[in-house]
Amino acid sequence: MRKPWLAVLLVLGLAPARFAHAGVTNPDISVIGQPAITWTDDGASDSRQRPVFNAGETELVLDAALNPYARGTFTLSFASGEAGVEEGFFLLQRGLPGDIALKGGKYRAGFGRLNAAHPHQYPFAERFGVLAAYLPGEESFNDTGLDASWRVPLPGTLSVTASADVLQGDAFRSVRRATQSPNDPLNQDPENGDSALEPRAAWLVRLTAFVPAGDRSGVELGVSGTEGTRNVAAQARTRVVGADAKAKLWTGANAYWLVQGEFLHVSRDDADWDGPQARYTLATTRGTGGYVFADYNWAQRYNAGASFETFEDPAAPGGTQYSVGLFAGLALMEETTAFRVDWRRTQPARPAGATADPDPIQALTLRAIFSMGPHKAHQF
Repeated sequence: MRKPWLAVLLVLGLAPARFAHAGVTNPDISVIGQPAITWTDDGASDSRQRPVFNAGETELVLDAALNPYARGTFTLSFASGEAGVEEGFFLLQRGLPGDIALKGGKYRAGFGRLNAAHPHQYPFAERFGVLAAYLPGEESFNDTGLDASWRVPLPGTLSVTASADVLQGDAFRSVRRATQSPNDPLNQDPENGDSALEPRAAWLVRLTAFVPAGDRSGVELGVSGTEGTRNVAAQARTRVVGADAKAKLWTGANAYWLVQGEFLHVSRDDADWDGPQARYTLATTRGTGGYVFADYNWAQRYNAGASFETFEDPAAPGGTQYSVGLFAGLALMEETTAFRVDWRRTQPARPAGATADPDPIQALTLRAIFSMGPHKAHQF
């Protein structure tokens, strides 16, 4: 494009007058910044016991109604000098038979309670280790697919929603290390020796039930299950099931408790190559764990809480990792600017064959979350 500045102006809705008629279709645009200061005593960190200033992840959110039936959303992320599309999906909310809703594109999968939320919504600094260890994907369970959800018509105040996703399955993929055997497919074809380029669909199902408690309080319960292909040629699979609960209990006009927890179980096949037998082998790793946290919000501006998690670490068979944490937050007048502090002490799992546990790791994080535009840095 000869005039790149014109493209910027069009996106921001600041184009010259001859383009003004396009303004009615421009989306809402928001920018969310999350600079932070972190400190850790992790012996494996180069910045051990030294404060680190980090610009954090910046999110650019574009959201608009496509028509009276559908909305479209894009979330672009910028971090560590890299840019990418974190989410890009349409949401068809009405108009289909049986009041079925459809969501399609790239999105954070709706497994459990916390995965679908963006990090700036957490009252703590990082997602729990059990989610990072059990769910597919690097920073979150994020994949491309199609989700269909249906609210089950029931009498009374009980609300039940069922959803099912068909996913591309790329989040489940794991690259196997090549062995020394010359007949290892990865030595013969490093790029596609394990049929890594062949697509394999994954699935996700979820059922949630919401029960009101009084005029404003409520409890939501959910169960989730997902399965996908970890290695195509070896037919290795990953299966995760979970149950979650969330209670929002108002104690006054401007004060409430938020209590939330998840329980997960993972069964994961690890593929290897047996050179003498010229075949794949599978070793199945299983683990169980979960987290719980309580967050008290008062005066609309303040919150404080604590967290606990424990899980069997697949990276250290037979070992259990656990952590405890404290967090607090302050919103300045309203939700466009918030400051949050988080402390977490993690006891890593003991590696196989070790006679003692590793040293515990403490981390302290101070975040400033600010937003420009309609999408606010709302408290979770």
